Amino acid sequence: MHSIEAVALKTFQENLTYFEKNHKPLYEKLLILNQLIDGGLYKEHYALEYKEEGYFDILEINSNEWLYGENSIEYSKRIVDNLNLKRTGGVFKAHKYIYATEEQADYIDKSELSFHNSLWATIKIINYAQAYNGSETYMSRVHKVIFLDLGLGLHLDGVLTKLNPQVAFIQEKNLELFRLSLFVTNYKNLAQNRFVYFSIADDELSEKTTFLQFLDKGNNYNLTMKHIPFNLNYEPSLRRLQGYVLSQSYISYGYSAMLLRFIDSPHYLSQNYSFLNVNKMHSNNLLSEKPILLLFSGPSTLKNIEWVKANRHHFIVVSALSTCRLLQHNNISPDVVVHIDPGADATASLFEGIDVKEYFKNSIVLLASNVDETTVQEFERSKIHFIEQGTLYKKGFGRLSAPSVGEYSYGLFLVFGAKKIFLLGIDLALDSETLQTHGGFHVDQTQGKIDEKNASLDPSASVEYVRGNFLDQVPVLSPYKISHMQFEAFTDILKDATTSVYNLSNGAYLKGAEPLHVENYNWEQFAILDQSEIHHNLGQFFNSIGEAEFNEADKRQIKYQVSEAKKLEKIIKQFQKKKFAHVEAFLNTLSQLSWDLSDMDYKRNSDLAQVYYEYFPIILSYIFDLFNTKDLANPHKHMVQINAILVKQLLKISTLYISKLEGYVK
Repeated sequence: MHSIEAVALKTFQENLTYFEKNHKPLYEKLLILNQLIDGGLYKEHYALEYKEEGYFDILEINSNEWLYGENSIEYSKRIVDNLNLKRTGGVFKAHKYIYATEEQADYIDKSELSFHNSLWATIKIINYAQAYNGSETYMSRVHKVIFLDLGLGLHLDGVLTKLNPQVAFIQEKNLELFRLSLFVTNYKNLAQNRFVYFSIADDELSEKTTFLQFLDKGNNYNLTMKHIPFNLNYEPSLRRLQGYVLSQSYISYGYSAMLLRFIDSPHYLSQNYSFLNVNKMHSNNLLSEKPILLLFSGPSTLKNIEWVKANRHHFIVVSALSTCRLLQHNNISPDVVVHIDPGADATASLFEGIDVKEYFKNSIVLLASNVDETTVQEFERSKIHFIEQGTLYKKGFGRLSAPSVGEYSYGLFLVFGAKKIFLLGIDLALDSETLQTHGGFHVDQTQGKIDEKNASLDPSASVEYVRGNFLDQVPVLSPYKISHMQFEAFTDILKDATTSVYNLSNGAYLKGAEPLHVENYNWEQFAILDQSEIHHNLGQFFNSIGEAEFNEADKRQIKYQVSEAKKLEKIIKQFQKKKFAHVEAFLNTLSQLSWDLSDMDYKRNSDLAQVYYEYFPIILSYIFDLFNTKDLANPHKHMVQINAILVKQLLKISTLYISKLEGYVK
């Protein structure tokens, strides 16, 4: 027994030394816990016990229950024995599920690029790979693994030996349990010849940061990873990790949307529409002096519509285009309308039942620069102003973008100098009672669902919970959390101490916005605004910060991007001429191509390079996964064929980009 204790203490000290040298923040957590325990300031909840049968277990002191409740060595061996290299069973995919028939793939491949057509330049590669790496096939090696809770970590060595991953993510929610594992499991040895990322007792932000670092390392192998849970209570953790996957820009926005944005944004600039300067903070204007009501399509707007009807004349009302059908039904016209969605089909339905000319006759219309032309034509040109959506073609005028129109408008009006902002309908949460996504009249109304039995949920419908504005917790969908972060970023960067923001919605808590129930405020303190005067002054203000001229400096911006794009296209054509003796050489060269086209050295300031930066994480995962298939027949043939498909897609992207931009400056 003495020798066992000595070995355990030696292992513990070696682990502390390893963490001190390699994972300093985790070491500091452990050091603090050790000091609290040694000083009698922390009451331990668990005790490490060595059983006469020759194994360790952990006793939960209060309940007198054992963590393993059996031979921990045998328990750990079963975890290892149940693992294999098959592409089913404990698989974690860091990509959305995609399926298309060959006929569908051909149609998508030959179709025109559109905002929601994310498969436009990927589906042929995806379909080719999936024809040979289906769920019944086996991998040659599992390159990345995820451990969800550890117990004493006794199974880690067996798992890592069997699967031989290059990168591992190790998560444990309980710091005290992890500390006890340090007496039994040698983490220094486990980390030999691989990259290990530890997320131990982390809050959600820290966990996300570490997990995204894990995803980034060896990201060519993100398509098919294995997750290894210690027990059956892993679904919430797995759902959370899947949410982090969805937050990545190449999934949440993607190369196709970015490409469309880059090629469409100069369209209105070249036609001398007004573009607003969002490159500086504006102040001492109409928006600084009057209360602003940002009125959007979350469930809270419909629930408070009578309050809106009674009080709208106290505010400058700013609304999303998607909210206008609800407002029109209640005889409310916004002073400013904001729209950022480039999808023509979805936008057309937003005008149903509205006499556009009459309803919007007094409204200023603020549009993202990649909104479709059909939508633009609905409005009077003199009332329209554009904001560059993630591009910088209008020299010196800046850009603004956000996942959804609610937080976009919040950031925009902070830039415009608004000092008293009230938010309603920017719930960024589901209705807590019905799980509906929006209030009335919204064309994209859907309903979330709760399924505790299934961790691999549809991200567009599966429900998570976050801090609420009025409630302790409110239900959200994963994409909403990206909007929460964007709202927080706007608060941190753009909101100053002289600006007051109030959130009137029964939705998610939004940083920088003070919760306020509509019945708990004296709205009569605000004067009733003279609508004619407001509309006149709004027009003057936006004209004063806008410019309606496609000048030579703007054209030079576009010409520079064309020049850089042609350099990238030359790299692709040089790659096209290469011949490869074996798959390893092909994959290594392909990785370098990805690096060069994505401008990872930040030498080019190229918009097209940004498109490739978002493109490669998708297609490389499928290509590398294809060649990680055990007993793949004739890999050289596959190498030649998929390389030809890839080059065709890369040139399809560059050709479209160059031709569109050149059309604006010829």
